[in-house]
Amino acid sequence: MVDKETTEFSRGSFKEKILRQLEENAAKQAETKFPDPEDFERPSRSDSEEPERKIEPRKVDLEPFKLPVFDFPAADENEEEPFVENENLPEEGDSLRQNLDGVVSEEIQNQDIPPQFSRSEPKVQNEKIEQEQFSEKKESEKMVKHQPSRRTNSPSKKTSSSKKNKNKKKKKVTAGKIIAVIVVLLVLVVGGTGWYGYNFVKSGIQPLDSKNATAKSINIPAGSSSKQIGEILQRQSIIKNGMVFQYYTKFKNYSEFKSGYYNLAPNMSLSTIASKLEEGGTEKPVAPTLGKILVPEGYTLTQIAKAVTVNSGSNEKNAKTPFSEADFMKTVQDSTFIAKMVKAYPKLFASLPTKDSGIKYQLEGYLFPATYDYTKSSTVESVIENMIQAANTQITPYYDTIAQKNLTVNEVLSLAALVEKEANNDDDRRNVAGTFYNRMNAGMTLGSNLSILYAEGKLGEKTSLSEDANIDTNLDSPYNLYANTGFGPGPVDSPSLSSIKAVLDPAQNDYLYFVADVTTGKVYFAKNLDEQNANVQKYVNDKISS
Repeated sequence: MVDKETTEFSRGSFKEKILRQLEENAAKQAETKFPDPEDFERPSRSDSEEPERKIEPRKVDLEPFKLPVFDFPAADENEEEPFVENENLPEEGDSLRQNLDGVVSEEIQNQDIPPQFSRSEPKVQNEKIEQEQFSEKKESEKMVKHQPSRRTNSPSKKTSSSKKNKNKKKKKVTAGKIIAVIVVLLVLVVGGTGWYGYNFVKSGIQPLDSKNATAKSINIPAGSSSKQIGEILQRQSIIKNGMVFQYYTKFKNYSEFKSGYYNLAPNMSLSTIASKLEEGGTEKPVAPTLGKILVPEGYTLTQIAKAVTVNSGSNEKNAKTPFSEADFMKTVQDSTFIAKMVKAYPKLFASLPTKDSGIKYQLEGYLFPATYDYTKSSTVESVIENMIQAANTQITPYYDTIAQKNLTVNEVLSLAALVEKEANNDDDRRNVAGTFYNRMNAGMTLGSNLSILYAEGKLGEKTSLSEDANIDTNLDSPYNLYANTGFGPGPVDSPSLSSIKAVLDPAQNDYLYFVADVTTGKVYFAKNLDEQNANVQKYVNDKISS
């Protein structure tokens, strides 16, 4: 019955939606029937009344709503066309609603409704239908307004998908950056921690103060662990870190630490301290050392006097001791001090030459060459006495041997002093000592240049080869062993224990002469004067002239 054609639509999706909805509404209306008049009882009429008029309900045929078919161009799926909502698009829903309302209203008005039938009910029914249609059309209008056309639908989906992909990529990139930053931070933290730990341990191993040699008396109680010892040393300002000391000693397998008192200084390394702790301390505290004095083998008293002014235990260049050269030389020549030492060490000084024997210095050769510590309470006298005490200690095992050989301590020291300067190794020392004995047994003088240089005050000083070769053998001095027989008045330097042993146990040989190569120091021995002259020419004169 609906003959009106709706306004043309430009949206294929809307056409299909409206067609499906109208077909459903038409089917519902077809099922709707008006009440049959026969079903109502009419009042009886008399014959005089007008004949009954029969009103047949008019059947409303609602044909399915037909929309014109439109041919739309096929949408290009690859074409990306941004959706733009057309606000000026005609509202087809409103036009369709008006047409439908007009059709329905016209049909209902043309029907003859019986008087007994209430017109309100069909009206309500019609209003319900209109409301349903209106709501459905409104929904379709919203879809038309907000849904893109088929032409733009595919690009919109593609755009949405690409946006999602871009968002995912952005999230992945952001997450990757965060992870990279975290990894870099972790690497920096680990690297920084390792570098700090390395520097911490390296610094802890080094001495606390390499320039501070001032020792302290440190007490290590019995049963102390390496951790406790480290804490004590750190608290006493001997080391930098007790924990580093603990792990260092374990790593280096220092474990057998002994209790006692130790004199330790801030300039000591951890290995030095650990070694001292393994050696053991003293039962009672000993005054800490302030420094060291080094007396080399073969030094004369004048050389030792200079040595006592130098602190050899300090890392500082030209570090000094509190002692002076003048005080040292004054003390070694002091008769009161010498008498005190003779009384303290009777065996050592039993054959000490008297002052009027022509001796240059009475204590020459009696100060043993070694390294000596000095403390805050040390004096020049105490330092010299320590050297005399060391000589007595070293020679004590040989006092009986000296007596058995009909020798005196002064003779042994005098000969040993010459051997010390003439030879460079133990074999040469024993051969030189044997040669000296052979010469004395043959009634010859010792013929040593060293004693003349000593008498001239040149021994220990830097001299040229020419000066050494052209010494004055006619010098009027008891130290002229070219003119005087025997051992000489006394030692010319402080001999080492090796030279003393060589004199007490000389090599058995037939040599009467020897000469040292002026360039290498190697000693060449000869049994007669011709061999000696040839050696002197070859190893001395030729090299001096060249």
